[in-house]
Amino acid sequence: MEENRKVKIHVSHLKKSFGSLEVLKDINTDIYEGEVVVVLGPSGSGKSTFLRCINRLEDITSGDVIVDGINVSDKKTDINKVRENVGMVFQHFNLFNNLDVMGNMILAPVETKKAKKAEAKENALKLLERVGLQDKVNAFPAQLSGGQKQRVAIARALAMNPDILLFDEPTSALDPEMVGEVLAVMKQLAREGMTMVVVTHEIGFAREVADRVIFMEGGYIVEEGTPEEVILNPSEERTKDFLSKVL
Repeated sequence: MEENRKVKIHVSHLKKSFGSLEVLKDINTDIYEGEVVVVLGPSGSGKSTFLRCINRLEDITSGDVIVDGINVSDKKTDINKVRENVGMVFQHFNLFNNLDVMGNMILAPVETKKAKKAEAKENALKLLERVGLQDKVNAFPAQLSGGQKQRVAIARALAMNPDILLFDEPTSALDPEMVGEVLAVMKQLAREGMTMVVVTHEIGFAREVADRVIFMEGGYIVEEGTPEEVILNPSEERTKDFLSKVL
């Protein structure tokens, strides 16, 4: 099945150091079009850094990250062009508190894609409807619950019409009762065939939605495979040890 599927993200010998601290030691993986990849691992294993290297929010120390055929590790690459196709959803939402929901939604399409304001607003309304927040168009982030903020953040990422969505622990800052509403939106995106890379502690989501699970520890990919393989029948002791603490 992999042979005829398009590789969306090719990662080869990726290393990332912060000063003398080597956070990513040698990461190699391919992520295919329409695939949902969940990245699990203990805190400090390099998961978020790996995600942030994909759209070069972190500069890459060495190795290659190639997104849709463009090498993002090449300093000559126009990274803003790449980021238009790679949406990112952060743990703490990163909404602009001085803008209402509509303002947050249309800022990037109007500024970077030069969309017409009326079109951007029309598209924003459709996306807010998809995440169940069309009635919050004029609300400011301070007036929203955490779950609502994260759903706006997902809709905002979708407003750029990306091919790939990256999620960095999208539910870890939420109260437990709000986690479900955000995961429901993510499950819907997965069903629609969005290519997604999700760093999360939500093992249930990984089991239900992921095509592939990557387990990271100590800056390496220790194990990867289907949810059945990695979560239910892990072969590596470090994976078993991690899962025994979280399951």
